[in-house]
Amino acid sequence: MKTFLAGGVLLLLLTGQALAYSDNRAEQVLTEHQQAISAYAAKAGKPMPTVEDYRYGMKLDIVSFVRQSDDPKTCIVVPKLMTFEDSQGRLQTIRYSAQSQCINNK
Repeated sequence: MKTFLAGGVLLLLLTGQALAYSDNRAEQVLTEHQQAISAYAAKAGKPMPTVEDYRYGMKLDIVSFVRQSDDPKTCIVVPKLMTFEDSQGRLQTIRYSAQSQCINNK
């Protein structure tokens, strides 16, 4: 019984570490995206776009795709960012949720 409890506690600790890593990695990916877009906006002489949450059925006016945040490969649903230019030349960033790939998937 003690072995079973010890195994359960170890499993909980490892799961907690994995989830903390996943959250940290997902946040790092979003920060990297925003830094890249900040540099892009400065180079293009455009204002940094605000992040807008995607809503189902939302009409997107995408003329030119700029960047999509990387996949943190954490096997969970994560927030992602996509930045694009609209038909008026404005930069827009949309935040949405997507299933992340697992590290072992290629």
